[in-house]
Amino acid sequence: MNRELEELVKAMDAMREARNRADYLRRKATYEAGLDAVISRRPGVGRQALDKAVTLQYRRWIASQGKPPTMPPHT
Repeated sequence: MNRELEELVKAMDAMREARNRADYLRRKATYEAGLDAVISRRPGVGRQALDKAVTLQYRRWIASQGKPPTMPPHT
């Protein structure tokens, strides 16, 4: 995993592990700033496509660590 993607994955993890709304919003802003930074360095990369790639890599990263998701899946 390249450094930019790893930083975004870790920012997504921090966002999803937030304990309260204020913490979540702060961490979400950090994640979104990271997305913007990558997009500014890589023209042609769309925000939605990058977010989707980060989400996919996040799921793989979680599975490789044996770390359970913070929220149970909706049924």
